[in-house]
Amino acid sequence: MSNAMNFAFMREEPAPPNGRRVAIIGAGPSGLAAAGYLGCLGYQVEVYDKLPKPGGLMLFGIPGHRIPADRVQRGVFSLSRKFGVNFHNKTKICCSAPLHEEEGDHFSCDIRGLGELVEEHDAVIICSGAWKSRKLGIPGEQLRGVYSGLEFLFPIRAVKYATSNVSVPPVEGRTVVVVGAGHSAMDVAHSAKALGAKRVVMVYRRTKKEAPAGSYEVDRLIDVGCEWWERRTPLRVTADETGEHVAAIEMTDGNTGETEVLPADVVVTAIGEIPTPPFQKELGLENVRKGEVRWLHMTSIENVFVAGDVLTGPSKIGKAVYSGLRAARSLTNWLDLKAQHRENEYNYDADVITRPGASNGPR
Repeated sequence: MSNAMNFAFMREEPAPPNGRRVAIIGAGPSGLAAAGYLGCLGYQVEVYDKLPKPGGLMLFGIPGHRIPADRVQRGVFSLSRKFGVNFHNKTKICCSAPLHEEEGDHFSCDIRGLGELVEEHDAVIICSGAWKSRKLGIPGEQLRGVYSGLEFLFPIRAVKYATSNVSVPPVEGRTVVVVGAGHSAMDVAHSAKALGAKRVVMVYRRTKKEAPAGSYEVDRLIDVGCEWWERRTPLRVTADETGEHVAAIEMTDGNTGETEVLPADVVVTAIGEIPTPPFQKELGLENVRKGEVRWLHMTSIENVFVAGDVLTGPSKIGKAVYSGLRAARSLTNWLDLKAQHRENEYNYDADVITRPGASNGPR
């Protein structure tokens, strides 16, 4: 277990059961951190996730050379075996709205409602992440051979767990154009190379120095044979003679102002993801983001908390973990005071987990 991610780092053994049950929606970094925190305190924790294995994007979106899958799985095993956390995989939590069109939804074999979870548990934490990709908003994005970053990366990891439901994007011997310069775009380019792409071209609207992933990551891609085209703004994706499959991408060259055409068999628009809360308005998530709430991380629905990328938008894993810990800490304080009919007392300092050398920002 030495190589396992330690989600329950507060104690070696769980505290005696305290009689409280908490549901966590989402088994990504924020959800697993919250599960570890609560499991250490003697809560009965039930984690619901739409994917076949816990881990979220750590397991299904980030290549193994960045985060080894076995480290995540060992940490999950420890939560389950030592701290009694129950994982309900392939379970989507929805409201009255239809099933969302998000990456990974097709794995869900069971669909449950948030109201049902609220009734069955003392509290709920929503950590459902950001599973919907941003669109460029240009003509031709609907063509076959055009993927978002998640659509391209997710099957590469997911095929290990459900080969009948997913297939790896066919890129061997083909030209792949990747739009974007964040870590997801870099992962797409490396993955395309590993899958045997003949040519990989990175297209970015700014310069290498302005790339969100950093110029070092760009240089790594160039070293392995990828091309870097900067100051290019995509205009449209054009179709082949069938009118159904991508043939090229048209761009404006910011250096010359001219329009150029780059032939492509596959285009991946890896420009980021957006949060996918089950029902943002009912939960009042905008107020939570602004801090206009009566209790840290609690939504408009009493006893329902929120944490991680679903609240803040895509972030680094450390920030997602911190958010999950804050929500879990706030939840425990809320339930303790509620049991004493003192829930109107609000102590911000009691909810904040101090990180050494870091400022917690304005209050």
